[in-house]
Amino acid sequence: METSSVPIIVSVGFMIAVIIVVIVLSQIRAQKRTEALTAFAQEIGFAFKGDSWNHQPKAHQLGTALFGRGSGRRFSNFMTGTDSGLETSLFDYSYTISTGKSSSTITQTVAAYSSDLSLPLFEMRPEGFFDRVGDALVHSDIDFESNPDFSQKYLLRGPSEEGIRRLFSPALLTFLENLPLDKKWHIEGCDTNLIIYRSLTVSVEGLHSFLEQTSTIARTFFNSSAGLSKAGTTKQ
Repeated sequence: METSSVPIIVSVGFMIAVIIVVIVLSQIRAQKRTEALTAFAQEIGFAFKGDSWNHQPKAHQLGTALFGRGSGRRFSNFMTGTDSGLETSLFDYSYTISTGKSSSTITQTVAAYSSDLSLPLFEMRPEGFFDRVGDALVHSDIDFESNPDFSQKYLLRGPSEEGIRRLFSPALLTFLENLPLDKKWHIEGCDTNLIIYRSLTVSVEGLHSFLEQTSTIARTFFNSSAGLSKAGTTKQ
């Protein structure tokens, strides 16, 4: 073996060893999170289902923006129960984004709430610079002259502008305006489901607060939807 090839072999071996260590540490962290979330589910009276929801692909097709992103979509640490009178699911959701030859996997903690009230399909998230530039071309953002603060803070879009405008009542808009902007809430609706998340994985210690905050948001949305139903009944 030539002497010049030795450093190359050593470097390759070192990189392989580093990759193995990273994978092992990642698996250990994932296992510890699963164990902690299992205990958390028991504490709040939820049923912990782990990764079993991945074997029910039809149940995943909620149709919202989040579940249409990337590839390699995966649900983990899935738990279900009832909170504030709403059917509630908490889970970690991962997907992979590929850019050229590189790719990155994004994992975020998601709260999904279900009710017998129907919501229009919509996506609401913090509005960034590129959103404003893009909207200048396609005009997909739904703005409210009555609540300019909301329109400045959030991007809101969906196929049924009329239905979305009915749902986003003045009371709901005022509530959303007052949400802490640094939380960067993403809220998506589809039929009887409301999906709420932030662009991060919530720590086990922060899940109580996350559940409390998201359930408050969910109740406010469904109350607004209930108001629509009552108004429709009265009108008839």
